[in-house]
Amino acid sequence: MNSLIFTIGQTIRDFRNNKGMTLGELAAKVNVSPSLISQLERGGVNLSISLLKSIADALEVPLFSLFDKEETKAEEPSPLMTLKGRKVVTTGRVHFNLLSRNYDLGCEFIYNEWPPGSSTGKEKYVHEGIECGLLLEGELEVELGERTYHMKPGDSITYRSDIPHRLNNRGKKTAKGVWVNSKPWIFSVK
Repeated sequence: MNSLIFTIGQTIRDFRNNKGMTLGELAAKVNVSPSLISQLERGGVNLSISLLKSIADALEVPLFSLFDKEETKAEEPSPLMTLKGRKVVTTGRVHFNLLSRNYDLGCEFIYNEWPPGSSTGKEKYVHEGIECGLLLEGELEVELGERTYHMKPGDSITYRSDIPHRLNNRGKKTAKGVWVNSKPWIFSVK
């Protein structure tokens, strides 16, 4: 059993219980079966980023809080964000790193890593806003609607996030890029 998946499952159960929500109520909000939520809470299911976001929205918590419930509170946060100070969401093998503090920027500024063979999930997903990405290293395939775009270092892409999309690294090197989501959805609540 993957310890990260188990920890995420326990965290979801804790949030659900704290909200006084039953398995069935959460399942209904997410439009999945109660047995899937139960398996998920026991760490027996691999999750896609879109399912995790749906669960976070139903629980009214930021997506990143399913991965890390620690909240750092400082009276006057430093404007510098060190590599170790970043909030990170890992789904499958893809890493999303928040590059800004919890200021209300009106957007989400993130650094992503896609190891060889990884993707954002089996299915394309949608969310609000517009995305703009810059590939720094490696190669990345962006499935956008019915079209596929192949990115190489230095390439950028901009698209509406309500178009079904998925990102895949079919290369042999880790792909690294900086992405901006005009409507925060990974590190914030709806």
